[in-house]
Amino acid sequence: MYLKNEKYWLCLPLLLISWPGYADLDFLKIQLLESDDEVVIAAQYSYFDISLDFLDFAEKVNSASTPERSTSSQLSVLYPITERIKVGYEYKDASAMVSRTVEPFELETKGDEHKLHASYKLGAFRDMPIYINLMGSTVEQDTLEIDCYSHNGLVLGGTCEGADIRLLDGAAYINKGEKNYYPALTADASANVYRVGLEVRGSLFDVLPFYQKLDVQRSKIDVSYNSVLMEIDDPLLLNATFRGVTLGDTINNLSSQLPQTLPWIENALIIEFGSKLQLIQSISASMTIKHYRINRADYEYGDNERDYDNNTVLNLALWYEPTEYFTAYLRGEVSHHNLLGMEPLAYNRKTSKFFSQPQGTVSLGLMVKF
Repeated sequence: MYLKNEKYWLCLPLLLISWPGYADLDFLKIQLLESDDEVVIAAQYSYFDISLDFLDFAEKVNSASTPERSTSSQLSVLYPITERIKVGYEYKDASAMVSRTVEPFELETKGDEHKLHASYKLGAFRDMPIYINLMGSTVEQDTLEIDCYSHNGLVLGGTCEGADIRLLDGAAYINKGEKNYYPALTADASANVYRVGLEVRGSLFDVLPFYQKLDVQRSKIDVSYNSVLMEIDDPLLLNATFRGVTLGDTINNLSSQLPQTLPWIENALIIEFGSKLQLIQSISASMTIKHYRINRADYEYGDNERDYDNNTVLNLALWYEPTEYFTAYLRGEVSHHNLLGMEPLAYNRKTSKFFSQPQGTVSLGLMVKF
């Protein structure tokens, strides 16, 4: 069993969840280079709060939103079926919360992910094994309801006391006398991710085991949201002025900044290299570096939105292995552009500004092999 406790920062994008961490079976491969016959069962719990914002991310982004807390729990299984075939499964459940200086003052999102992985040994070239890797995953965000939303100087709502504009469910009021106000917005999001690639393993100078991977990843992202307020088409209401701003201008401006409702595709070319060095009998060090090159199709860019299309991720770890079955590690990771490429669901035109900043994590873990 493999247990992990992480200290790191994350930013929760509005309407979409930022996942605390990502596929850890990929990370474990660096420790399992010399063998293909271990069964690995991994249980992980991750936690973040604002006191762990070591990179001062909240100040640098200049946003009304501040990440307050995020948690995730994950179960992973890696199982060798034959000498050539290994399969894996991961399930992750995550939640995150932000505070804001305007409505909504607090926002929490939840979601889960299922991932399947398969690896097949094709053969060898000059004594270097060659593998083909396949991966598929689905990510679902729970329906998010935003009661009130502040934009362009107006508060759209909702039941909050400060709402400037809100709509009443007329049928419920006439029939039952109930004052049911429509929320400003409800949103759902999902992503389907597929990856295929080749992996070569070998040894540098006969002492440094390594792997080299080349993957192609395709992600389909689908975001949908409903808002009775944004469906208003009455010219009288749209031209009404509140605090010097027309309702129509507010709706149009908000719609242009929210994630698009038509699905889009994120394609990624991923190059990865990893190696491990035995320092002394029971302690080793590992390093992996991964580069993502991103291309999007059917994506509608917002006004003045910068196109972030690449990310480089560096992983360094120290491993302590007192027995052949038990391992403990200390891991550090840093990426150039946040979770770009790693978590496709986190990126859209509303959240892209958060990807100008790096992402950093420090982790402690335990692993048992059998």
